[in-house]
Amino acid sequence: MVSEQDVLKVVKGRDYQQMRTEELARRLSVASARMEEFVALLEDLERRGELVRVKKQHWVNAERAGLVTGRLQCNARGFGFLLPVKEGQDIYVAEEDMGDAMHDDLVVVELHRRTRRAGARGRRKALGPSGRVIKVVERRNKEVIGTFAPGEKFGRVVPDNPRLFRDIYVAPEGSMEAQAGDQVLVELTAWPTLHRNPEGEIREVLGKVGDPGVDVRSVILEFGLPREFPEEVLREAERLTGEPSEAELRRRSDFRDQLTVTIDPEDAKDFDDALSLCRDPGTGRRVALVHIADVSFYVRPDTALDREARRRGMSVYLANEVVPMLPHRQSKDALSVVEGKDRLAKTVRLEFDDEGELLDYALCQSAVRVDRRMTYTEVQEVLDAAEAEEPAAAAAAEKEPEPVWTLLVELDLLAGQLRARRREVGSVDLDVPDYHVSIGEDGRVVGVSQIIRDRSHGLVEELMLSANRAVADFMRRRKLPALYRIHEPPLEEDLLEFAAFVRTVLGRKVDPLDRRQLQDLLTEAAGTHLADAVNMQLLRAMQRALYSPGCRPHFALHFERYCHFTSPVRRCPDLMVHQVLDQFLAGGQSAGRLRAAWKDKLQRVATHCNEAQERADEAEREIVKIKLLRYLEDHAEEVFEGVVTGVQEYGFFVRLEDYSVEGLIKVQDIKGDFYRLDEKRKALVGTRTGREFLLGQPLKVTIAKIDMARRQLDLLLSE
Repeated sequence: MVSEQDVLKVVKGRDYQQMRTEELARRLSVASARMEEFVALLEDLERRGELVRVKKQHWVNAERAGLVTGRLQCNARGFGFLLPVKEGQDIYVAEEDMGDAMHDDLVVVELHRRTRRAGARGRRKALGPSGRVIKVVERRNKEVIGTFAPGEKFGRVVPDNPRLFRDIYVAPEGSMEAQAGDQVLVELTAWPTLHRNPEGEIREVLGKVGDPGVDVRSVILEFGLPREFPEEVLREAERLTGEPSEAELRRRSDFRDQLTVTIDPEDAKDFDDALSLCRDPGTGRRVALVHIADVSFYVRPDTALDREARRRGMSVYLANEVVPMLPHRQSKDALSVVEGKDRLAKTVRLEFDDEGELLDYALCQSAVRVDRRMTYTEVQEVLDAAEAEEPAAAAAAEKEPEPVWTLLVELDLLAGQLRARRREVGSVDLDVPDYHVSIGEDGRVVGVSQIIRDRSHGLVEELMLSANRAVADFMRRRKLPALYRIHEPPLEEDLLEFAAFVRTVLGRKVDPLDRRQLQDLLTEAAGTHLADAVNMQLLRAMQRALYSPGCRPHFALHFERYCHFTSPVRRCPDLMVHQVLDQFLAGGQSAGRLRAAWKDKLQRVATHCNEAQERADEAEREIVKIKLLRYLEDHAEEVFEGVVTGVQEYGFFVRLEDYSVEGLIKVQDIKGDFYRLDEKRKALVGTRTGREFLLGQPLKVTIAKIDMARRQLDLLLSE
């Protein structure tokens, strides 16, 4: 079969003239029996921005033709930016240049010869490249979730997503008798143009906005999350048994006699990692054993389960519900390390000296039995008690056997050493607030609490980081194919902007190119009212971490090599690393043979999983936002503590301190003065009184309006 390198060598050659598919196939001597695979390869290269199929079905070199492929990210005000799938600047797209594309479509943009200003909607300075959409490669919005509004001749569906900034017209015969205020799923039948709205037909009436369960179903549909597993996948899953054979257990390294615990949230849906600690009999050094459920033993490459896992990319957690990567029942049993049962695992053996330096590591297929399933709360109680006065420690010790107590205390000591060593060499640990939303049986929020990242969380995180790092090193040294987790350094201009923010808000200088100074700054801000603002501003300066078949450093962790290995039941990249290890450790396949077998899969899966990760993050944020706005509707008369998180000409954003939700205070709603934006200081300043509103400033606010249709919160100052 022709490889992608063969295709690119021809298409990017100096003498290449654009060709049709058949002509390109003849040039590359593609057999007629392999044409379907060849076309799929060309289409994949187009999605990755290497080639473009233009009019008359000719394939062209995208770069030479001045064409860029990427995701169109629209703004509610009518303009958008193309985020290239390859490295490069974002490209501005005015509304009149969008053609029939919509938000989040994969499109091809032709660059303008000169940077142009935007149209009347969304004016901007002439900065950066701009272009026009010439082709939609992949439509993301074939179905849209929104609220139905009847009309005299046509009904309208107002999309829940404000980035879909045009209502969808629905003819009476396509309305399924939907009523005003119904949440509906509409299938698009005509795409928008500059002068015409999109059209569609309603396929499902979900219920009234605010009814129990409607919000979760709406988010699942809005973000295109898979709802049901295909029958073929379920049949294959039903054949899985968590009880390993005696022959398989004997073949593996046996750690069932090691004291082993799992540590997870109270509401954990699956259990894919467990921990042990012992002393090496020869050296006397500490050995941490990180056991990861051997999901790939059951989910073999190119099976129905494997294909479905790749399609889904990862599990998505929506408040009190989960859209799993693998079927629910098997995820929490056969594919988990379950308390009191023999289970198959892959174990990373990490040998440390007394100061926490990793001296050696090894990987093996193993058999484990979890002795104790624990929650973060239970573990933290043990750690607190270990530092308490003798009576308190004795009382706490009665709840846990002495060996478990000792194991947790020693793991905590090791985790503290690992964390200190990371920070010493320049790891940048952001502390962005996260919240747990408690949902009642009726689907409504009954409580909100901030998740405290205490030592129990740190204990698990540090051991997982060490295991992931060791596996990445193992894969790299042996030249095995893998999906690495990479994090490119922030752009210098973004770091300099962050430094300017620090000078303004904290009144101190920081060299943003010195990672130790960044970590010192985060430590200094911790526990103050500016902590969230500092962490959020630095997060905004960072680039997104990505999956890549190429091994590159992880900036924030300051690791030269890093991959995801520890969650194969809920992340496809982890599962793929496990599958390669199976073929290498037990299958006896050479690194060269494995690279040849996986080379065309890895980039496709990396691209897909990066998109799936972004979609999952957005969906998880969106459902929490919806739930919290519903919750705040019942607390509209209260006064809330907040902190300024963003400043614009038209107002400033405030994040409510006890909730992970932001609202806008509009300048016209601030009494007693006119305000101008000081861009350098990121502040709104009163022209008469000199009153200022700055990033990180604490405020008291009240709710002015909650717009559930647009999922927006308007706030007022509590004077």
